[in-house]
Parts: sequence; C-alpha cells; structure tokens
Amino acid sequence: MGKLKVLRRYGFSILYTIVLCGINFYHYRVEKFLFSLTGEKFLIYLITALFVSFSVILLFKTIRSKKNPELALVLLTMGLIFFFFISRSPFLAKMNIVEFFILGILISLENKKSKSIMPFVLLIGAAFLVEIVINFSTGGSFYYLDVYMNSLTGLCGYIASFLLI
Repeated sequence: MGKLKVLRRYGFSILYTIVLCGINFYHYRVEKFLFSLTGEKFLIYLITALFVSFSVILLFKTIRSKKNPELALVLLTMGLIFFFFISRSPFLAKMNIVEFFILGILISLENKKSKSIMPFVLLIGAAFLVEIVINFSTGGSFYYLDVYMNSLTGLCGYIASFLLI
C-alpha cells in the first residue's frame, strides 16, 4: 500500500495520534485542572460509567444477534478493558486507556472496507510513539508494559467498534 494511500485512508487516526503525543506534554496540567474543577473521584466514576455503558450496549447487541463466537470475543474484550482499568490506579493511566480505546475505534471506522495489517501497525506504532514522547516530556521513562497495555486497549476498541457498528 502506498504512503499516500495510507495517509489518505488513516489520516484522521494519524492526526489523533499526533494530538495524543501533543497532549502528553500537558497530561499533568490537564489532570490538575480537571481535579480542581470536579475532583478526582467524579472523573474516575465518569470514565468507569462510560466504559460500563459501552460494554453493556455491546453485550446486549451481541446477545441479541445470538452469535457465540462474537459473544466470546465481546466477553474477552470487556474482560481485558476492565482488568486494565481496575489494575491501573493513577488517573493518567486511565486517561491513556480511554485515549487508546478511542484510537482503536477510529482506526476501525477507517478500515471498514479492507482486510489489512496496517491498523495493527498503526496501533502498535502509536503506542511506541506515545511512550517515547512520555519519556522525553514528563520525565517519565519508557516502559514496555505500557506499550503492551496501550496496544491491547486500542485493539479492544478496534474489536468493540467492529462488532458494534
């Protein structure tokens, strides 16, 4: 696939990835600003409620379709997301989960017509790029498990969007 075709097809996802990298410079400021407005618990409850409602809609739609392989895939996707969400305590980790879930949804919407490895390359590349930016911007360090978690979260968003839409 030519470079121009990739840019044309996945342009919005690539733009979103660039925005994610830019936002990483300001994650701590955004966190402090949001906590000062609403408080930490409210935001965590809000994000959790969004994931639960999305998962319930996905589960009901899949049960209604009566397709067992899709139901198994939905349960696996929901389990992974909730495992990541519960196991990661800082708010910024939850913010990364939301960001990559949205990226997976965007890539799925842009890749409806063809079967390609490119969406997975974009997800893994975006996870690496964001970790590299975090390494240089916030004084954090590159952690390979965060790349793995962000890639899996994006993949869960990709699968959920593919099944839901």
